[in-house]
Amino acid sequence: MTIHLTPEQERRIRAVLRRGAYESIDKAVEAALTGVEQRTVPGFSGTPEELGTLLAEGLASKATHGRSVLEFCEQSNGCPPC
Repeated sequence: MTIHLTPEQERRIRAVLRRGAYESIDKAVEAALTGVEQRTVPGFSGTPEELGTLLAEGLASKATHGRSVLEFCEQSNGCPPC
């Protein structure tokens, strides 16, 4: 996947890196994606840390395959409730 940034977005990422908040562009983008994921889980009222723990536990359990979850979301026009 190729992502095209506006000059302003690139400036903001470089400023974050200069401040030493993240050691690479990849890590800064990963943190941004994690933040977006945490804010977009419908019905979840816990803290970002709690959500991160639950997501990690779910991924580690391998109870479902990503494809089956994706198919569910596509068929039901949304993701399952938390």
